[in-house]
Amino acid sequence: MRILIADGEGAYRSSSGRMDDFVDDLSTRLGARAVVRVQWPEPERTRLHRPRSWDAASAAGVADLARLVGLHPSDGIVLLGCCCGCRVIHDWLDAYPEQLDRVLAVGLLADPYRPRDRWLPGTADPGGQGVAGRRVGPVPERTFWVSVPGDPLSGIERDSLLRSAVRDSPLTPDQVYRELLEDLPESRTQLALRLHVLQHPADWPMVFGRRLDEARAALVRYGDRGYTAQYSEPGPDGRSPLETLGDRLVDEVGARRTPPQDLPERLAS
Repeated sequence: MRILIADGEGAYRSSSGRMDDFVDDLSTRLGARAVVRVQWPEPERTRLHRPRSWDAASAAGVADLARLVGLHPSDGIVLLGCCCGCRVIHDWLDAYPEQLDRVLAVGLLADPYRPRDRWLPGTADPGGQGVAGRRVGPVPERTFWVSVPGDPLSGIERDSLLRSAVRDSPLTPDQVYRELLEDLPESRTQLALRLHVLQHPADWPMVFGRRLDEARAALVRYGDRGYTAQYSEPGPDGRSPLETLGDRLVDEVGARRTPPQDLPERLAS
């Protein structure tokens, strides 16, 4: 069995070490043969001749993930997506239905496509949903989403004005947020223009001060990154969201590896 991880901003093997500890622990518990990071390029707005969008970047990641899966055709796989890298996992799952039987479990952290009704079993609803839309995927019964309250990528309100900006950009939500934070307007009107809200008449009824203030607060929250610590902080049961995700993945893989108890009887018949 192998663990393949697609992260968004180099979260795996980064200076913080949070993802490193989680993945290393998971690998040990599962007895995985290897943990490999999927390679995919960050989208670029400014390339003169061949601008690279999130679509194109994810397609490159899907190709690399397909290559990695093909290297060991007899091994089961556990897929991990982190932040905007979750799109690579979603796109690969949709593109390779013939490989789904090999997928033992899927873990998605801070998924910009997290559905409103999906969060870790046994934990409280973190609220909100993914800023980029809703994707359940072809194996929802063995896919586990982890989010924390206030995460601007995976826990935004359904009518958040940030969704307009993400919808209209070729870049990742991370990049959209960073661009907005570079010169965050002081006035609500300027912020509405920057969020592209006024380009969508259907959104005009939502353009009120409260919604704009909520969007600004979410951007500031993204900028200070304080919410990220919640992923590794112990909850009421003493386990952090990352640890709980690890527990769920280990249980799911164990259940899929263990043959049904009635297998000998069925073989004999």
